[in-house]
Amino acid sequence: MSLTTLIFLALYFTGLFLTFRHPYYGIATYIFEWHNHPPYMWWGRGLPDLRWSLLVALVTLISLVINYKKLKQLRSPDYAWIFWLVAMTLWMFVVSLLFAVDPAESFKKVDIFFKMTVQIFLMMFLVRTVEHHRFVIWTMMFGVANFGRTAYQRGSNRDLGVTAPNATEENAISAHVAAITGFFGLYFLMGKKWEKIVTFLSLPFLVNLVILANSRASFLAMMIIGLLALLWLKGRMRYRAILGVVLGGVLVLMLGNEQFWARQNTITEYEEEGSAMSRFYLWNGALKMFQDHPMGLGGDGFQAMAMQYVPELVEVMEKRGVKTVHNTFLLVLVEWGFVGTFIFFGMIIHALVIMGRIRRDAKHTPHYRFYIDAVAMQMGIIGILAAGLFHNRLYSEVVYWFAAFSVALRNIQVDYILTPEQESSV
Repeated sequence: MSLTTLIFLALYFTGLFLTFRHPYYGIATYIFEWHNHPPYMWWGRGLPDLRWSLLVALVTLISLVINYKKLKQLRSPDYAWIFWLVAMTLWMFVVSLLFAVDPAESFKKVDIFFKMTVQIFLMMFLVRTVEHHRFVIWTMMFGVANFGRTAYQRGSNRDLGVTAPNATEENAISAHVAAITGFFGLYFLMGKKWEKIVTFLSLPFLVNLVILANSRASFLAMMIIGLLALLWLKGRMRYRAILGVVLGGVLVLMLGNEQFWARQNTITEYEEEGSAMSRFYLWNGALKMFQDHPMGLGGDGFQAMAMQYVPELVEVMEKRGVKTVHNTFLLVLVEWGFVGTFIFFGMIIHALVIMGRIRRDAKHTPHYRFYIDAVAMQMGIIGILAAGLFHNRLYSEVVYWFAAFSVALRNIQVDYILTPEQESSV
């Protein structure tokens, strides 16, 4: 058994033990396990299948029942956002039952969303203090930093050497990492001394991962996140953001190789690049599918009908396998119809509104982290959805993590506003 395996097992079971003491540790343990899912790691393939994430969720639920009365009581908490996920899960069930072209695969997507709905509710419900929120965020950041380290040690062009649940290829992993770079950038510019050191050491590895992934969508996401930082931050923070963007650009120039720049150049030369042009055929086919099936085709419905609706790529798909739509919004439209699309946009807009309220009211609280984390989450969710214009990110958990974290942080913020005698502990 390798040292890496032993470290994982020690941290994982320590997390389970701490979860029995307070259920919010279960959230951090779940995020830790997601970034270190044993069946996807070279060091974990010899371990028995313990249903690692399910075990964490069960322990968290048991701890919630045992420790419910010990949870900090918040003033005026609002968990209404979860109804979007509940509505999406129920609608997926309806489509899978009545309209799906491949019911078996479609119900698998229902199962994914049902489990995610439970997990996301636990995330927003159990994180009840600034300290809890910070611990969970840092668990996520350390997981991403470890992705960067692993890619540096084991990765190569278009092969990162790391995968995760619902992120089993380089485009998905790099989009996940890009979505979280906002936290690293802002903590480097405005965090405590130890946070500046950790993020300073981590950022080159994250940039290197995106370069190795050679994903145009993820690179676009990082550029959008940098632009949003310049637009949203004000005063001295904006000057620091300018410095951060410049340093990020220097890193890209230093680490970018010939293969990376050649692929990025195809963004403006898409008519001469096969994979870029194929997306136009796929998107056009998706629109035709929606016109014929406005209620949705169910999970994996696009793949089931791709040969019929994308004749331009039939020969390619016969040789290399059926392609997906490569667009998050068109994927929602095709698989779950106009109702599912309305629900999806509703949940994203509602989450962004919550983040905006945190930023607006940050001046009424003693914690500057309310503002920083809200900006980082807004940049992250917009960044990964920008990447989602070219890849399928509907089932990407980080999108829903950000929503859950924003609900939790908003409830913590409201509690502070309504309880002014609390002192800052940041």
